[in-house]
Amino acid sequence: MSPIRTGFIGAGDIARSHAGILKDNRDVVLGAVYDIKEDISRQFAAEHGMQYLSSIEAVIDDSDAVYIASPNKSHAELTLLALEQKKHVFCEKPFALNLSDAQKIMESGEGNGQIYQLGFNRRFAPVYWKMKELILAGEIFPKSFNIKMNRGELQVPAWLSDPEQTGGFLFESALHLVDIVRYLFGDVRKVTAVGSKSIYPCVDDFSIIFEMESGIHGVFSSTAHATWIFPFERVEIYGDHSSIFNNEMESVSFCLDLESEVEKLEYSQLPIEDRWGYRQENKAFIDRISGQQSDESSLVATKIDGYKNVELLESIYDQIGLGR
Repeated sequence: MSPIRTGFIGAGDIARSHAGILKDNRDVVLGAVYDIKEDISRQFAAEHGMQYLSSIEAVIDDSDAVYIASPNKSHAELTLLALEQKKHVFCEKPFALNLSDAQKIMESGEGNGQIYQLGFNRRFAPVYWKMKELILAGEIFPKSFNIKMNRGELQVPAWLSDPEQTGGFLFESALHLVDIVRYLFGDVRKVTAVGSKSIYPCVDDFSIIFEMESGIHGVFSSTAHATWIFPFERVEIYGDHSSIFNNEMESVSFCLDLESEVEKLEYSQLPIEDRWGYRQENKAFIDRISGQQSDESSLVATKIDGYKNVELLESIYDQIGLGR
């Protein structure tokens, strides 16, 4: 099979991370890049041995697979454009900012072997992969959960507090752990939410109760003005006299019964690309295009995951009643 010619739309930090990882994949050749800021595009191209092209359409036409790493509000439009051109698509979250656009993506074709994948790297991070393994192996049967994911500020860059650009705070970093709720515990039966605009012009404080189809329930809280105090994200799972919890992507601890000692697995010495799951999610994308099956392939976030996440967030914002 010929190397997969891969292009980038967007040349920010997350695009740099993906490109740096793909450089080491023998099944990939890095092709062209476009960013609305030409100087950044040209610098990105020079760093990664790529070509700068002056339009989105040119990058899509040049590529077998397209990485969409542009601002949130452009994701749905660019996804549809690339899928219409029969390209493989890796899109950073969010899937879309409303159900109307989400439905359009759901209805778009993935014929001719096209692959679509959402950039939920935490699904592949060792701490969450270990939680998933313990659940699937029957080592713990979740009864309830408690999750938090905070952000220090929405000041840099300033547009992070503008829901017209982001879709709202939940569509930013908090969406990662909303996705983890479904990844670990299955589909949601009911969601109940309250929130407020405490500091910023968007809703920046959330308290959410999830009731799952499986019968378990849990609480998710998130604030956008917490400072960067450690840990800014944490998942706690409670079973029958058993529990699992993590400290960000650094470690996961678990105790599986009253007689067992607490076990702790440390991942802090891993490179950030591995610790945060970026390398694994890129491997899964390229493996899927190449027709290879791997452990990583089973963890990917698909169109259905994207749609259900948007559906959840719209329900939450509707309940709060303050707009985005």
